[in-house]
Amino acid sequence: MLNTKPDAKNIQLLRMLAQLRDHIDMHRIIGLNVRELQESQISGALLGYLQKSAQESLAIYISKVFEASSRNDLNSIPGIIESVPAMPVTETQGRKLTDFGRKYGLYGAPVDARSYLKDTLIRFRDAHSESLSRLKEFRDTIGAHSDYDANITSLPSHAEFEALFGFAKDFYEVVSDSLIGSGPAVIPRAVGHGFVRLVRDLGVKHARFDFEGNE
Repeated sequence: MLNTKPDAKNIQLLRMLAQLRDHIDMHRIIGLNVRELQESQISGALLGYLQKSAQESLAIYISKVFEASSRNDLNSIPGIIESVPAMPVTETQGRKLTDFGRKYGLYGAPVDARSYLKDTLIRFRDAHSESLSRLKEFRDTIGAHSDYDANITSLPSHAEFEALFGFAKDFYEVVSDSLIGSGPAVIPRAVGHGFVRLVRDLGVKHARFDFEGNE
């Protein structure tokens, strides 16, 4: 399925995931080091701007990644699924799809790729419906518009950001590997690592990149 519509859409999904990875990393790094950053020579106004930008951007990008639409032909996960032909899978494809489904609680062998991917997505969305709804509300009322009545006190936890990103990354990889027939690309984390180096140079000696045990 190289050079087909699903292939082109999956490439665009990869680009969104690369941006989302940067936004999540920036949001986490500022949160982990906020006290030390506030005591450093870095402008408080700049820190506030960076954190607000990361919040708005990750809400927008997660919403884009999981968005379904009957009007627009999207590069989102639902958009990619709809572009996959409903046809039987090979033994190799079935094995890879089954590994993906089982990771998210879907058991049984796939009859065709489209329905199996859709069922896996539905199961995952149901498990994370509250987080996805809160992010969509944030995107709709604050990120994309300025709603007078908006009153969102908090975004989901960092663990939820990672869970949503992880599913999207696994989806991209299984589509690339099993359906497109090309090895998935690695998503870099240069922005987050570069930001940590910068703040260390600006006086935050023990700036943390990730939670303990994940670094």
